[in-house]
Amino acid sequence: MMVRNLTVLVFAGCLLSFGSPRPAASGSVAPLPIPGGDVIPCPCTGQASGSLLIHQFLPGPGFDGQDAEPNGITNFNGTFAQVYMGGQAVDSANHTWAVDVDVRVYQGEYVGANGMHDHGTFVEI
Repeated sequence: MMVRNLTVLVFAGCLLSFGSPRPAASGSVAPLPIPGGDVIPCPCTGQASGSLLIHQFLPGPGFDGQDAEPNGITNFNGTFAQVYMGGQAVDSANHTWAVDVDVRVYQGEYVGANGMHDHGTFVEI
């Protein structure tokens, strides 16, 4: 595919939201998703009807507002980067498709599902 008419919005910053650390008992600890999020109307992947709650907010104008939580992990202390890309793509049969992509990267310390602290790097597309 060839992408044309590309629009890119980039957000970057630092997040902090937890108390006293306890070291992780072993390697990797599963993170907890943020409470709440956006509701996606279905049909969608794995669900024929109704709606699906995703533990994400879409920060920015025209979405959930400029101050919406960009992180999908609760109790996180680290850095993040986010980019929205949108435009049109043309496939090999010369069909034009609308393209909207939300990419997020987090790196830092978090409190996992077991209550222990760990470090990690996460990418969401």
